[in-house]
Amino acid sequence: MPKKQKKETPEEQAARFREEVRKLVDAGELNPTEADAAFENLMGRLRREGG
Repeated sequence: MPKKQKKETPEEQAARFREEVRKLVDAGELNPTEADAAFENLMGRLRREGG
């Protein structure tokens, strides 16, 4: 039987997400500059395609 997930407030979820992102950046597994460029590239393609 699956474990019951703990209910988080949006603030708790955001804090947990920020902590995980910090860990990835510190470990060198996430480059914020590259992530921003990839995001902007994807958004541009979606706009051009009408998505």
